[in-house]
Amino acid sequence: MIHNYYGYGRDRQNMKLAEEFRKAAGDIKIIAKDEEKEMYSHDIGDVPTIMTKTFFEIQPDFVVQPKNVDEIKQVLAFANDKKVPVIPRGAASWGFGGVIPTNGGIVIDLSPFRNILYLNKAQKTVTVEAGARWSDIDILAKKEGLCLMTYPSSKFSTVAGWIATGGYGINSFRYGHLANQIVSMTVITPSGESRKITPTDPDFMYFISTEGVFGIIVEINLKLRDIPQASYPHLFYFPSDGAAFEFIEKLVKNKEAQGAKPDVIRFLDENHLSDVNELMHSNVFKKSAGVLVELSSLDDDEKFLKAIAQTGNLDEAPRYVASYLWNERLFGMKTKRLGPTILASESIIPLASAAGFIKKAKKLGANFGVEIFIDSYIIDEKMALIMTNFLCDSRKTRYYIALPLQQMLTQAAVSMGAEPYGLGIWNAAFINHLYSDEKKRDLLAYKEKIDPNNIMNPGKFFAIRSKFGNIPALIFNPAIFSFSINLLILLSPVIGKIATLLLGKDQKVDSLDFELTTHACAKCGNCIAVCPAYLVTKNEEVTAKGKIALAKKLIEGRPVTQKEAENVFMCMHCKGCEEICQTNLELMMLWDALEKRVEAKFGRPEDKISEFLKRVDDSKEYWEMVDRNN
Repeated sequence: MIHNYYGYGRDRQNMKLAEEFRKAAGDIKIIAKDEEKEMYSHDIGDVPTIMTKTFFEIQPDFVVQPKNVDEIKQVLAFANDKKVPVIPRGAASWGFGGVIPTNGGIVIDLSPFRNILYLNKAQKTVTVEAGARWSDIDILAKKEGLCLMTYPSSKFSTVAGWIATGGYGINSFRYGHLANQIVSMTVITPSGESRKITPTDPDFMYFISTEGVFGIIVEINLKLRDIPQASYPHLFYFPSDGAAFEFIEKLVKNKEAQGAKPDVIRFLDENHLSDVNELMHSNVFKKSAGVLVELSSLDDDEKFLKAIAQTGNLDEAPRYVASYLWNERLFGMKTKRLGPTILASESIIPLASAAGFIKKAKKLGANFGVEIFIDSYIIDEKMALIMTNFLCDSRKTRYYIALPLQQMLTQAAVSMGAEPYGLGIWNAAFINHLYSDEKKRDLLAYKEKIDPNNIMNPGKFFAIRSKFGNIPALIFNPAIFSFSINLLILLSPVIGKIATLLLGKDQKVDSLDFELTTHACAKCGNCIAVCPAYLVTKNEEVTAKGKIALAKKLIEGRPVTQKEAENVFMCMHCKGCEEICQTNLELMMLWDALEKRVEAKFGRPEDKISEFLKRVDDSKEYWEMVDRNN
C-alpha cells in the first residue's frame, strides 16, 4: 500500500525531527537552518515558487551529509521509525524534479560522498562512491592510460545520479547504456540492508533509471577503456532536418561505416548552430542542420571515410570547426546566456520519427513565438535521445505560457512513439509511455516489498502526491494530463497568438549584467565539483551555485542573514568555477560585485576569512584535489 504523508507534514515539523535525529545521530553532519536547507529545495529547473508551494512542501525537514554506509543506515532506520520521506540527492543536475522533496522529509546529500576507492589497471575497472564525479574518475584513469567509456554531458555530475536518472550520453552509440559498463554496485535498501548486486542479479535493473525510489546506490564498480589514439570528428551539413536524419538512418545501417565504430553520432539543427555562432560572435557554422560524427582511431576514421564516400558528395565543415564543436560537448547549457532561461523536453524517439517530430515541435514553438533548437544523440540503429530546447525568461509573466509548452513537446514526442527520458515530478504523467501496465505492476509490487513504509523518494515517479488533500496533483493524473495537454496542442495556434499579442516575444539577451548573470546560471553543479571551499566546508552556499542564489535574494529584496552573507567571502578566487561554468559566466567579476554589495551591508568578516583560508590550507582533501588535477 502506498502511503499518503499529506496532512501529517505540519505535525511532523512540530515534532522537531531534526532535534530528535541529532540526539541519535552522533557526529553525522546535519543541515537544519532554513537558509541552508533552501539549496536543497530545487534542482536545475526554473520552476516558479508559487507553483511549487501550491503543490508541494519542497523544503526538507533537514539534510544529512553521511560519511559512510553506516551513517546512511542510521538515517534510514530513523526514517522508517518516524515514517518520513528520504530523498537521495547528488549534484542535482537533472531538471525534472527527481531530487525535489514533495512533502519535506530528509534529504541525504551524497555529493560529498565522492571518493575514488580503487582503480584496477589490469582489469580496467574503477570502484567509486556514489558522489564521485565523472571528471575526477577520468583525470585519475588517464594517469593510468585509461578513460571513461560513456559519460554524461554534465561531466561534473555524480556517478550514482546518472545511473538513477539517465545512462545515455556521450559515446553511447558505441558503448551503449551505462548499465552495460557496471560490473557491480552496492545498494542500501530502504530497510537498511546492504546488498552488492551485479547485472546478472534479478534485482539489478530495479536500480537503473528509477530515480532512487527503491534504495540508495552507495558504491559502483565501473568498466574503463584504453585511452584512444586521438579524436577524429567530422561535421556534415544538410539542407534540412529531414535530410540530416535520412543520412543518419543510412549511416547506422551501413555495415562498412559501423565497422568503423563511431563513438558518437550527434544531430544539431540550424537554430542550435546559429546560437553557437551568436555566442562566438562569428559565422563559423553554416546556417544548416548538422551531423557530428566522432571516431577515436585513425584506422576507424579511414574506414568511415571510405564507407561514406559511397553516399555522394557530402558538405563537410573544416576539421577545426568539427573539433571545436566536439570540444564544446560538455557545455551544452552555454546557450542559456542568450535566454537567460532555458527549458527542455527530453525523450527517446524512433529514428524514423525524429525528423517528423522536430517539424511538429518547431510548429508548436512558432505558435507561441518561440524558436525551438534541437540537440540529439543517436543511441543505436533504431533510437535517438532528442533534446528539444527553447529560450525564455523566468522573470516574466510569459514564462507561465512557456512551462506548459515543455509538456506539449513531450506529448508530441510520445504521440510519435517516443518515451520520456525520465519521470521525476514534471514528467510523471507520462509514466504510461515509459512502462507497460505489466511492468508498472511489477515495479509497484517490488516497491511494496522492498519499501513497505514508502519512505524512498515518495510523491513522484509512480504518482504525484500534493498538498490540499491531493487535489492539485489531479492535474498529473495521466488521463487528465493527456487530455489537457492535447487540448492545449489543438488550441495552440489561438492561445499562442493571444499570448504573444498580450505578452510579446522573448528577445535574446545581448549581454549579461549583474541580475541577468544570476538568471543565466544553469544550476548544474559543475562548480561544486571543483570548489575548494565546498571540499572543506561541504556547504553549497559557498559555491558559485550558492553565491548566485544569494545574489538573487539580494536583488529581489528578500531577507539575508549575517551567516549567509559571510559565505560570500569563503572563496579562494581560484577561477575553478569560472573555467568549468556550463554557461561561461564571468564569475570573478560577479564575485567582486557581490562582495562589495555584501560588505556595504554587513561588513567584511576578516577573522572568519582567515580561519577559512587556514582550514583550506590544512585540508588533506584539498591538497589531494590539487594533486589529482595536476
